[in-house]
Amino acid sequence: MKKIVSLALALVLVLSLTACGGKDGGKSADPNLGKYIGTEFSSDGDSWYSLADLYDGESYIELKSGGKGVFCLGGEATDIKWSLESDGSLTLKRDGLESNGLLQDGCIMLDDLWGNEVYTLYEKEGTDASPEKTGDDLLDWWNGDWYGWWKMTGCSGYYEDMEGDWWDICGNIDIGADKTGVVRLWDEDYSRDSLMAKVNVTLSTAGTGEHGTMTSEDGQFTDIAIEHADWIVDPGLADCDDLICIDGYYENGDDEFYYEIYLRPWGTYWDDADEDSRPKSYDDWYLPLIKAGKSMPDAIGADAPASSGDTKSTAPSGNSNAPSGTGLVSEEAVQKGYVWMNEVNNNIFDTTYEGLVDYFGVEGEFVKEEYSDHMKRNQRYYKWVSKDDSSHFLYVNFAEEEPGVYKVSAFNTSGFSGKEAIEKYLDTVKAEAAEADKAATANTKMKDFAVTVTQFAHDDVAVKITTKIPESGWSYDEGKKCLVENDDPTAFGAGAIRFEVRANVEDFDYYKDDFENYQDIDDRVIGGITFKGRTYKRIGYDWIEYVAQIDDGRALSIGLTDIDCVPGTMPDVILSGMTIK
Repeated sequence: MKKIVSLALALVLVLSLTACGGKDGGKSADPNLGKYIGTEFSSDGDSWYSLADLYDGESYIELKSGGKGVFCLGGEATDIKWSLESDGSLTLKRDGLESNGLLQDGCIMLDDLWGNEVYTLYEKEGTDASPEKTGDDLLDWWNGDWYGWWKMTGCSGYYEDMEGDWWDICGNIDIGADKTGVVRLWDEDYSRDSLMAKVNVTLSTAGTGEHGTMTSEDGQFTDIAIEHADWIVDPGLADCDDLICIDGYYENGDDEFYYEIYLRPWGTYWDDADEDSRPKSYDDWYLPLIKAGKSMPDAIGADAPASSGDTKSTAPSGNSNAPSGTGLVSEEAVQKGYVWMNEVNNNIFDTTYEGLVDYFGVEGEFVKEEYSDHMKRNQRYYKWVSKDDSSHFLYVNFAEEEPGVYKVSAFNTSGFSGKEAIEKYLDTVKAEAAEADKAATANTKMKDFAVTVTQFAHDDVAVKITTKIPESGWSYDEGKKCLVENDDPTAFGAGAIRFEVRANVEDFDYYKDDFENYQDIDDRVIGGITFKGRTYKRIGYDWIEYVAQIDDGRALSIGLTDIDCVPGTMPDVILSGMTIK
């Protein structure tokens, strides 16, 4: 009660500063123009209270053309001026005062109110920030973005050490009027553009509850096929409202596990679930995003807000022993840095603070240091800022994975569009990364590598491969039969060179109908044998694959995922040095 009273007093102070006003600024096609109704307020971003319970009069922000507008609290209105950046950053000004926030998906979230530490949320009049409704209650419940977590149990073979491990997961369900559609899923090591699972489904009204049942028809989960009725999803069986559970068995040779995936619609509060039953990033990433009215990002950890609701400051900026610098780089470097982190560096979440300093060539600007109760770890926050425009910067969160070692845990842009940066700089950043790889490769110490790969369930059909690999930075995954561009062979998302043996080269075309963006590329001679080359997308991976018939009864596939093979780079050197027996 004391907190509510103090908040109310702060809002009364704001109200006392308002004065009647407001003239129409004219008509415009700007979709952001309009009236945003005040709904909630908070002092810390965690505990929220209704504005309607505090005031009889209306509270709103009206954005008019020409940067003019009206701010109204409890029926008392005053003229304002407003400006909006391309990333949704909103600034309101009046009588020498300023208020800042975010406008996105039909919502305004102000994180200060004319200098008072009060969060306020506004929703655009006459709009709905939820997915577009079809008029079909069944489809409207299922369709849209989902968020939750998944876990592995009953693990054996390669996955034995992952028993009980769990990860955050995002997904999208898109089902049409004919009740057929697609489920797309990605966890912390995948993204909307690089899926962990893509499954075609059908929806029926049959089930134990009002939402019917969703059934798999075909598709992929990681590297195995999903068939009809492998997934039978009945929300009526769940313990909570607005919750689905997808479960199944992964079997690939001796590698097995049982998986359970728990999802709720994006924007749902998990207050009815115990803390141990909530996703790991629920407090630090998810809550700040939905309270800001933001849509689900394309990757977990992306677009992370500058602060979270479950952290404590352990040291103010002036007293921390964290390294710090100006963080100043060119505008181009800021935007290229985002592209490199988001699109090119497959091991970005293994990248240390020192590694990012090496990339940018300058220490980051230290912002703060906090301890997260939820994640049970220290976190540091840095900015790399455009010296051409200080409102353009990369905001990077680092987590202390082991004493004194801080690795990237989340990052986001401010002041510029990440999508536009990717469109503008992706090819350039890839080329620059390849040149850097060439330079590093030329000076890398190498070691001998040899492996014998056998056909599944046919140990007598074997191919021996030898080459040279770096002494560090690469490792071999025995279970998945691939060279991994990481010291940890189990590192998800790392680039890999995969080997597979079959009896005939035609056997590698079994899933060819599922290949997307298929293209034949130039043949390549590897170990004196001419391999046919092709590129395609499958199971969320972009593949470069070379296949050849070694002799009667033996064919070999060499597939590269999440890495390019530019001449002179390490993947190219590894392939060029191969012998095949």
